Amino acid sequence: MSQFLRHDAPAIAYAVVIFIVSSLPSLALPDIGFSFEDKLAHLVEFGVFGFLLVRSLGSRLGYGFRGLGIVAIIGTGYAASDEWHQSFVPGREADVTDFFADVMGILLALALFWLYKRTNQP
Repeated sequence: MSQFLRHDAPAIAYAVVIFIVSSLPSLALPDIGFSFEDKLAHLVEFGVFGFLLVRSLGSRLGYGFRGLGIVAIIGTGYAASDEWHQSFVPGREADVTDFFADVMGILLALALFWLYKRTNQP
């Protein structure tokens, strides 16, 4: 049970948060002064999700190419389903560039996690 609470529950809870936020009719981000702040928000949001996914699944799948590849596929699938879900929410729309920012966030998190694991092995 502690494996679930420590590793799996945060990834599941974060996926639920993403779903809830994506269900809001409109979500205005604060203006921070540049034109692609929405894409940065997607990158960070799914970067965190990617980290939580690899933390959850990596111990079972491994941290090599196969394990990280499976995590990337799962994260990418969730990003695609999130954009598709938004196409049904009034005031929201599916955007392929948002999807690409989501995927880049996941891949960045996986790359950083892989580098961390590689440099901190005994």
